[in-house]
Amino acid sequence: MAASWTKSTWTGWSVMTFLAIGVAGYGAVAAFLSLDGSLPSMSHHFPDRMTAAALHFGIGGLALILGPWQFLPALRRKVPVVHRWVGRLYVLSCLVSGCAALVLSRQTITGLDSQIGFVILATLWLITTLIGWKRARDRDFVAHRQWMIRSFALTLAAVTLRFYLPLSQALEIPFEVAYPIISYTCWVPNILIAEWMIRRTSVEHGDNDRHRQDKQHQPADQ
Repeated sequence: MAASWTKSTWTGWSVMTFLAIGVAGYGAVAAFLSLDGSLPSMSHHFPDRMTAAALHFGIGGLALILGPWQFLPALRRKVPVVHRWVGRLYVLSCLVSGCAALVLSRQTITGLDSQIGFVILATLWLITTLIGWKRARDRDFVAHRQWMIRSFALTLAAVTLRFYLPLSQALEIPFEVAYPIISYTCWVPNILIAEWMIRRTSVEHGDNDRHRQDKQHQPADQ
């Protein structure tokens, strides 16, 4: 959200972008492998829910690829028309993939707990994205950026889920035990971190605004 980034911010953004693009590619390839059962962890979505699965994994991957670039200050500042059109495509991708996720989540193979976790995730993903789009339409760009941070934090659940799955396997936790837990841990920490970032940035901006106002109201002889 800052006008200029530190080295650590660029490092974090680069890592996030690399992981997002990697998982997007994995999702596309995995969808094709699942068609013939080569990837059992995802093949249960096929062929009964082929359309929903293709939309979720394929279009959701596009949201993962597009999202990071929307936070670049230079893109917003120097080529706002690109920022707007990429943003519209990101919103559309989230809405399509989120609706498909609602279809898939209601039939998760590990039971009701997983279904609830993923339904909540998909619902919040749709809501935060729609609110972020609406704030941009209202030209409330501060709120727009805040809601889009929340939206992309939930988009990144696709990345964090791919961390927790192999970790649970390395710890030899049975899939039917691990997956219901992962259906919440893949997104709850993400949204909490997003809220912390938003609040920290809001406080910093508020302090800077008050500092500027104080300087403007100082007597001329100070």
